Order: sequence, then C-alpha cells, then structure tokens
Amino acid sequence: MADSYVPYTIMGEKGFTPKNFVCKATFFRLCTVYPDKYHMQILHCYDNESGLLGLGELFLHRPMNLHINHRIDRFCIAGISYKKADFTVRGRFSLDEAAKAGILSAAEALGLKSVFMVSTCNRTEIYGYASSPQVLGDLLVKFSPAGTIDELNKFGYFYQGFDALKHAFRVGSGLDSQIIGDFEIAGQMKQALGFSQKHNMVGPILDRTLNFISQASKKIKNQTALSSGTVSVSFAAIEWLQEKLGGQSARVLVVGTGKFGTNVIKNLLHYLPSVNVTICNRTPDKAIKMGNNLSLEVLPMELLHDRVRDFDAVITCTHAPEPLVYSHNLDPIKKYYLVDLSVPANIDPGVTSLPNAELVNVDDISAILDKTISRRMADVPKAEAIIEEHIDAFYDWLNTYRHAPLISEMRQKLIQYSTSRMMAQGNELVTLPGANSGGDERIRHTVNNLMVSLKTRREKGCEMIAAYHDFFSLHHNAGLL
Repeated sequence: MADSYVPYTIMGEKGFTPKNFVCKATFFRLCTVYPDKYHMQILHCYDNESGLLGLGELFLHRPMNLHINHRIDRFCIAGISYKKADFTVRGRFSLDEAAKAGILSAAEALGLKSVFMVSTCNRTEIYGYASSPQVLGDLLVKFSPAGTIDELNKFGYFYQGFDALKHAFRVGSGLDSQIIGDFEIAGQMKQALGFSQKHNMVGPILDRTLNFISQASKKIKNQTALSSGTVSVSFAAIEWLQEKLGGQSARVLVVGTGKFGTNVIKNLLHYLPSVNVTICNRTPDKAIKMGNNLSLEVLPMELLHDRVRDFDAVITCTHAPEPLVYSHNLDPIKKYYLVDLSVPANIDPGVTSLPNAELVNVDDISAILDKTISRRMADVPKAEAIIEEHIDAFYDWLNTYRHAPLISEMRQKLIQYSTSRMMAQGNELVTLPGANSGGDERIRHTVNNLMVSLKTRREKGCEMIAAYHDFFSLHHNAGLL
C-alpha cells in the first residue's frame, strides 16, 4: 500500500529552519532509510491540519535505525566522581578487586552479560548493558564499602543510551578527567575491561565499544594539545614534592606499587634523582621484584607503623580501606611532606595537627594544576569532533554487526556450494570447506560486497539476492558453472 503523505512541520533546535516534509506513517522509516538527511534534534512534531501529533517531546540524538537504538538504549552507566563528590564521599564507593568480583557475580545472577567497573581516586563507575542504570547503581551500592543509595542519588549520576555512550567516550579520552587530558584513565578502563573478561562478563558489543573509545583516545592524544605538558596526578604530586624539597637530599617512602604507584616511583627516580626512594607494598613479592629491578630498598608492610617516622616524605597510593599512617606514627617535631593519592584516605587527616607536617590529597593536587591545564581547553573542540567521528564509526559498525548472523549464514552456504561443485567436478582432494584459494577469494569478495551493501542501503532481501548473483557470476567467469 502506498504511503499517505501529509505535511508536517518539524521544529528543530534553535537555529534550524522548520521544514515541511514527512508523513505520519513513514516518519520513523524515513529516519532509518535516510539517516543523514534528517540529522537534527527534533523537539516537536506538528500536523499542520490537526496540531500536535501526541508524540510529546521526541529526541533523536543522532540518526540511526530503531534496531540500533534499542541496543544503545540498554547501555547504562551509574557512578560517582570528583565533580559532585568530595574525597571522603568518593572513598565510600571505592571498589577493591573482591568487591568488583562480587558485582560481576551478582550481575550474572541478574542475567546481565556485559559489565565492568572503573574505580580510581577520582571516580567509581559501573558500565554495562542493563534495563536501566539504576540496576547498576544498586550493585554499586551493595558492594561499596560504605556508600548508600541516597548518597549515590545526591552526588552521583545515571546515564543511559546515547548519553551513556558519549560519557564513556569523554571519560576514556581524558575530557572528563579532574585534570583534563589526563590519559591515565584510558589504561585504567582497559584494565577494568580485562578484569571483567577474565570473569566472562564482556560481550562482543561492549568489547568493541571500548575498542572505539581507545581509538578515539589515541587520536586525541596524538592530534591535539590536550595532552601537552605532563600534568597527570602522579606527576603533579612529584612537582609539588620537588618544590617543597628544593633539590635537597631526602628519604621518600612510596606505599603501593600498583600501576599508579609505579608511575609515581618512576617519576620520582627521573625528576628527583637526589632522593633516596624506599617502597612498601601489601604483597611483598611484588615490592621485592620491583626493588630488585630498580635497586630500591623495600620496607615490609608490617614495619610501616614503626618505621614511617624515619622518612622525610611519604606518598601513599593503595586501595587500603582505612588509613595506614596516623599522627602517632610520626615524630611530633620533624618536618614531613605527606602526599595521599589514595581513595579512601591512606593518611589520616589528623596528621595536620602536627606543627611540621604538610599533607595534600588528590583534590589538593588537582587544584594546584588548574592554571597549568588552562591552555589545554583551547583544543577541547577538536577532541569533541574526534569523539563524534568515532561514535559515528561505532554506529556504522553496530549496524553491520546486527547482520552478522545473516552474513555468517551466507558465508557457510557459499562454502558448502563451492565445495560441492569442486567435488562434483571430480576434485575429491577438496575435503575442507573453502580450501580452494580461488573459491576463498570469490567468497570473500561476495561477503565483503554484501557487508558494504547492507551498511549503505539497508535492504536485506534485495542485497542477499544481489550477493548470490554476484557469487554465481564470479563462478561462471571462473569456469566453474
């Protein structure tokens, strides 16, 4: 039956010219078939004859077909970060590996198949495909050390669909970091995904999502000034300490030899060669190995409380759930420079009661860097454009991915047909499907053309017929028919 076209006025965002074009029956189909033609945020649909259509506010964040939109609508994020939550509140939502494993186990029990968590000094977030971000928020609260749902609602955030996807890209690209352009988060997201993969909780779409985020992050790092200068939290802490020590020789203790602690240690050795570095870690084998590799003294964790007073500076970067250093562990007269890069706090704030102890935490370090990073802001639009480019590429991939079963089925049928034809011609040596190199090439050619056609035209039935015709034409030209 032919479409019945009725004029509608599409009121776009401010700056868009209203357009009369579409019919009620085919509005969504038009947005699907011609995705680039109606790339606007639609606020209201009006029937020129009868007024408002009754669709209410309709937001199409970007052109896509409804199948893809349904997939993306299930991508959710629940989290809490430095933007609204201070150091203390963030500490109540910090996740160690046991808590992360608990979340994954509980998520699997709920029927979720793709979930991963990021927990750093600046944010704790849980990403996944779920019915709503509140499902993820409940898991975060349940396994956090002391966080409550009321705190998460007050200080946290919940994203779903395109908003969640955009947030994930901004986080992975350093645009949402407390120090803008701090790309340490990209590695932390990769590690978080790897943790979930070990627990079989990462599906192909989530895996590819993080792949596109990683690509965007690398391009932003290489093609913009967003990473100009070295202003990561770990380096900024060393700059602060360098200013305080003024080139003097000093004994520095670093507690924690994870990835973040390792960066701190390397920066210390590189930028403060005059200091004597000692390391301390909960897992002694890891500390001993690093100590041997870098020729550093190792302090056993059980001696920390007794020996910490012997150092001039202490830097903590662990996931310990409570402070490791208190005022009574320090000499009340000696000068100390204390840097707490941990969430929750690893150095009790009470140490500031000592007259000669200076303490800074991650929020203090970030505030110091505000002036340093201002020049990076000029390249934010470039970074945003790169993110948009990679989000578009992700949608293109997702549109192709939804045809994966169809493409796989066609590939298998063509392999079977090619094999049967070869054997029918007396080539009994061909025992493996697609073993003939010429047949392989013709199958690859046909399948690749089908993928391109499905991606650009989205007419599945017609493109299947065209693909089979293409394959048989190649066979005929090759003398196999």
